[in-house]
Amino acid sequence: MERKLSLEPLGVLDVTDCALVDVAAGAGFEYVSMVAYSNIPQLPTDPAVADRSLRKAVADRLGQTGVKLLNLECFNLTPEEDPADFRDALEFGAELGASRATAIVYDNADRRDALAKFRRLCDMAREHDIAINLEFFATCRTIPNLDAAVDFVREAACINSGIVVDFLHIVRTSGGMAGLADLEPELIGMVQVSDGLLDSEGIDLQADMLERRLPGSGEFPLREFFAWLDPAVVIGVEVPQLGLMGKVPAIERAKNMAQATRALL
Repeated sequence: MERKLSLEPLGVLDVTDCALVDVAAGAGFEYVSMVAYSNIPQLPTDPAVADRSLRKAVADRLGQTGVKLLNLECFNLTPEEDPADFRDALEFGAELGASRATAIVYDNADRRDALAKFRRLCDMAREHDIAINLEFFATCRTIPNLDAAVDFVREAACINSGIVVDFLHIVRTSGGMAGLADLEPELIGMVQVSDGLLDSEGIDLQADMLERRLPGSGEFPLREFFAWLDPAVVIGVEVPQLGLMGKVPAIERAKNMAQATRALL
């Protein structure tokens, strides 16, 4: 089975809406993901969510290019967030054909509140046949690793929920391939890949997330990961390289991401 790739928006923050679709198509990606909801300044919401004429233009470009919308970033379940505010983003995703969305619990010490908001988000998403996948990462104060994410999702007990397996975060927080040994395959709802150094000693983890290496250009055991992964799972390629923005066009960076990933596959 030929692997399918998705262009993840964190790697091309300098393009949005129709341009993002065109970059994904021009680089050879079958899928693209978009930022449909964000309270994180570094990851702004795509303007097509609020602008219905622009949304129609994006839908047209998806149809013309054959690229499909895969995932919606990024519902951060903070104490201040009202789940009712998620509705427009989910409707946007449903209208454009998204099948999944990402949630994070970056900093919410009230577990009951975080679980209630996650369950509400899952219920709202289920109305649109969208699955919600929880992402963890090293700098996250509440859900910093795979074990914490699995525990949270199991406690939430939502039938349309799962885990985002971003291999960078598996390496940095959860033991790399060894950390995946006991993970039930059915919990994997989204996968993202990049590359980097295995030894994180002295690494600024925040900078590490925003300056990543192309698959195959670092030390991560990505071939082993791909061999372990169900071939039907779409692989999100997430390689932010902020130092190249404004210097190398987004289409060239995206082509490099796709070509490097396919070379490993």
